[in-house]
Amino acid sequence: MLTTDRAVERLTENHTVLLNGAEYECTALLTQLREAIASSAGVGGGSEGGGLMNLAALTLWDNIDGVARGWQQTFWAGHRGELAQVIRRLPRLIQAAHVLNEIDDALRGRLDALFATWVTQIEDLFDPPRVQELTAPCPTCGERYHQKVTTDERGAVIETVRMAAVIIPLKRGRALVAECRSCGMQWGTERDLSALAAGMGIEVDVAALQKLLTISS
Repeated sequence: MLTTDRAVERLTENHTVLLNGAEYECTALLTQLREAIASSAGVGGGSEGGGLMNLAALTLWDNIDGVARGWQQTFWAGHRGELAQVIRRLPRLIQAAHVLNEIDDALRGRLDALFATWVTQIEDLFDPPRVQELTAPCPTCGERYHQKVTTDERGAVIETVRMAAVIIPLKRGRALVAECRSCGMQWGTERDLSALAAGMGIEVDVAALQKLLTISS
């Protein structure tokens, strides 16, 4: 998993990434997200795909913005500033709150994990991973399926898709992590994945999935 510092860098600054042994210069992920919102907003009415990208990018931006500003305000730092500034400031606020015993170790860990999660969400918006679906119920929340509802800018439902609740996203260079779309639970080690399989009453071939990661784009 990305360190908090590296995740913040990728979110807020131009940065270098290593892929297949080569280095690539990348624009800050928040900048990419903002540009996706702006560019697809200007697409003509005949491009439904552009509109959906705009809506997905805008929804993700609003989610990140709301969570980041909400925690900044919780730590008595107000809610103003550009989103990139808020995200750069937030790790220091989290650390200070932990030192002052305003948050415990568990909450500190969840808050620190937000930054890497945002990196993953933005990258997956532009380059979705392959998904291995596990069709047994989640052992944590009991849900077998998750409803994905797509709405337009007025809130009207465009599409509803039923999909497996528990999935394993497969993407080159990413750790093998199962997650539940319904409750948000994650299983990120081989032992966790084995426990997940046992809890679901299925078999998960971790070695085979690791091989798939090497061929996933």
